[in-house]
Amino acid sequence: MALTLEQRIQKLEDLEEIRTLQANYGQSVDKGWNGKEMDTDKVPELFSEDATWENPKMNIHLNGHQQITEFFTAMNANNSFFMHSFTNPRIEVDGDSAKAKWVLFSPMKPNSHLVCMLADYDMEYVRTAEGWRIQSLRLNVAEFLGQ
Repeated sequence: MALTLEQRIQKLEDLEEIRTLQANYGQSVDKGWNGKEMDTDKVPELFSEDATWENPKMNIHLNGHQQITEFFTAMNANNSFFMHSFTNPRIEVDGDSAKAKWVLFSPMKPNSHLVCMLADYDMEYVRTAEGWRIQSLRLNVAEFLGQ
């Protein structure tokens, strides 16, 4: 059955809100140029209260705002530069939940040495009373260039 005009508009709005949420996530954890600093205070605006953040390659498994904020605070202290560039989004919305896969190119500068992480994200989002939030983030690292 074809979607109604209202359903089609809602889907487009949902897709755009999720793209904006993903961009805001990247902006909040970027740092190192033009005085840019990480903004870990944004975690509650980006993640659901029971969100998970995983990086299996580095054996990182975080649950909830506090652990996610503490992780980014530690990353901020140990790196002078981060830039997240998300591409090739494939987003599927299903009512109040959504799934997406994003490709990530992320230059970073730990210990004064510039490297680039190549990875993808498996994301799950949930619609809350405050808008879309990240429910689950899984960072699948493929390679670090420049190590």
